[in-house]
Amino acid sequence: MKQILIEINEIISLVDKMIEYLSCGSEIRTGNEIYCEYKDKIKAFTIKYDISHRFSELYRALDKLYFTSSYTVDMNEALEIKELVIQLKHKIFPNLFEKIFISHREKDKKYTDALVELLHAIGISRQTINQKEGMIFCSSHPEGYINNTERNLDVMKSYFTTKDNVFFVLFYSDNYFESQACLNEQGAVWATNQKYQEILTPNFSTDKIKGLLDKQQVWFRCNDKYRLNTFKEQLEKMFYLEPLAMNAWEIARDRFIEQVEEFNRADC
Repeated sequence: MKQILIEINEIISLVDKMIEYLSCGSEIRTGNEIYCEYKDKIKAFTIKYDISHRFSELYRALDKLYFTSSYTVDMNEALEIKELVIQLKHKIFPNLFEKIFISHREKDKKYTDALVELLHAIGISRQTINQKEGMIFCSSHPEGYINNTERNLDVMKSYFTTKDNVFFVLFYSDNYFESQACLNEQGAVWATNQKYQEILTPNFSTDKIKGLLDKQQVWFRCNDKYRLNTFKEQLEKMFYLEPLAMNAWEIARDRFIEQVEEFNRADC
């Protein structure tokens, strides 16, 4: 991941800490440790990357929320800071993808669990203590489990309406097209004009592909090593990832292929 992207993500994480701090009923006043760290990082960032000239309007808006003398920061101001920093991020990286949504049938969990591990090997970040929302949403995988207070459908809908660029992986099998929920997700990808990739289990017949998505769209089978190579390169560009060393990639790719072929034999 590019250094500038790492740095702006760190700033967003700090603002999230401010918002969490305020949501607990605490107050941010002069000298608050979190806000002071935010100020240090946003100041260094704007100088280092010449933000005042490149994105002058956003810079001025952020500067108005850069308090130096006696101050308090309320929730509305913290939320405004976050919105402005996210806008800045999107200005710097207009084509950046930040999330992956894996549309699949829960009966195919073993395949998609292996796929999630392959995505991590490529460089897609795992969930951490500081970053509770992972980059991958896969409802049957622990990283995609939904909090008890949230509604499953609401969380899924958010991936189709977010300002972040989301890449959709449609994992096709016989099970997939027997599920109305999966077909709804596929239809939503079409209706909202999302970027997507169709991946097929090894023995799935392409004649069974249904729905409104472009039938000329290039799909590939999950055990196709050459298409997996292309998929890796595609993700590295979309997510601004540092390319994984070829020997490390081949080990991860071949392990994934062995797993899915073993699953496929067990299913036959």
